[in-house]
This record gives sequence, structure tokens and C-alpha cells, in this order.
Amino acid sequence: MCFELSQNEFGKRIAECRRKMGLTQEELANRLGVTPQALSQYERGVRYPDVGLIKPLCTILQVSADYLLQIEEKIVAEDGNPKIQDEIWRNLRNALEPLKIIFGRELLPVFEDTDFQAIAELRVKLSRQGILMPVVRIYDEFSLNPREFHIVAYNNVVYKEDIPAEQTISLPYIVDKLRETVTGRYDEILSVDMIKDLTDNLRFSHSALIEGIVPEKISYSMLTSICKGFVKRGNSLIYLPRIIEIMMELQRSGKAQSDEEILDCLVAGIKGE
Repeated sequence: MCFELSQNEFGKRIAECRRKMGLTQEELANRLGVTPQALSQYERGVRYPDVGLIKPLCTILQVSADYLLQIEEKIVAEDGNPKIQDEIWRNLRNALEPLKIIFGRELLPVFEDTDFQAIAELRVKLSRQGILMPVVRIYDEFSLNPREFHIVAYNNVVYKEDIPAEQTISLPYIVDKLRETVTGRYDEILSVDMIKDLTDNLRFSHSALIEGIVPEKISYSMLTSICKGFVKRGNSLIYLPRIIEIMMELQRSGKAQSDEEILDCLVAGIKGE
């Protein structure tokens, strides 16, 4: 394994990954808890971030630390071609993406030359409802009917539509279907990684609630399972801090054992019953 860290290359890779994720410098800086000026210095190769930022950087940008730190990955191509190897590892990392839109050839103009502002605005609106929408990957798939599109979560089609010939095709229409799908089937989209991101974000405003509790006493997998059930019952994750509080109370008292018992207590506790 070769390790040769170039400050300029490190910054270029951060900037490249940020753009691929559709994030502005300000958005990424806010998620990292640093200033946009500091992030700009990282990307321009002026200085390195603190070592503690490497893991959240990789999580947000969905890349490996090896890639950011320029550590040569295990050879998986006979000729060692770095471009082919990078594509292979990237495909494997993204094999089960949390959310993507695939579409037929007649919808290609809808997604070309657009800044996807409508999707960004949707993400902000959903966050006010306690919903963290993962990055949406967009793919053309010409095996679909020309005017057909699918919304896919972890390779499961959660919504599909073949737009009639007389209907105008527009990005806002597809984004609205994305909104309906995410809000209506959020329990199928939620993942352990997303729950970790949500609880990490809570550390900024509820540090006493999170520190030493998640994942030390309430594991990410357990919290994910409960949150999926809570959402499936028609509730919002805007109550996530209260969910964690009640789960800790139940854990201390030993009153609830099964997921269903915990969910019953959560719904009753949050509704004040």
C-alpha cells in the first residue's frame, strides 16, 4: 500500500467530491461544523483539516478515507489501471444506494443542464419535518419505456410511473413524486448511516442527550429499527430527541422489551397519553 499525501491533491479531492454531492462550500462547512472560509482553505490546499474531521468528511462525501488521503487501494484490475479501479470501488460502494431516480430516454432532457435546485429546495423543506433525505442519484436507463421513471431505494422500486404522451414532462412534477415517495415510504429509506448523521447533528444542540447515550447505550441499529417503526406508524422524526429520552427512560425502568412495546410507549409518551 502506497501512502503519499499531497495537500493540493487532498483539497482537490474534497472539492471534487463536494461538487458531485451537489453541496456548496457553505452547506458542507455547516455539516462539518467549520466556517466556509476554513473549508475553502482545505480545498485550495492552504491547510489540512483537523484529523477529527476526516471521518465526517468521508461520511458526508460518501468516499473512503483511503481515497481522500491518497492511499492506494487494493489492486482489483489486472493492469492496475487507477481509473478502472476507482470505478470498480465506486460502483461497489454505491451498489445499494439509499435513493435514486432512473428514467427512460425521453426524460433525458429534463435532467440535462439543470442545477437540481428543486431537489435542493425539497431537501430543505423535508428537513423541517424531521426528514433527512439522502443524496439522490440520477441515472438514465434506456431499458425502461421512453417516458417511464422509477424512484428506487436500495434497489427496491418504491415508485414508478410511465408518463402519458399527452402529459408535459417536467422536473417539478418528478420532484413532487419524489416528495410523496420520501414522506410516504420514509421507513424504507431510513438507514443506520442516516440515523448516525441525525444523531451526530443533534450533538450540536442536545449534547447532554447524545453524549454517552448513542451509540453507547442505545445502538445505532436499535435506534434505526425503532425510528423505522415510529415513522411507519405515521409519526415524524422531528421528535427524535424525545424518542431517545423515552428509550433511555424505558431502558432504566426495564418496562418495555420488544420493539412494539417500545413503540407503544413512544407514541403514548410523545402524544402525552
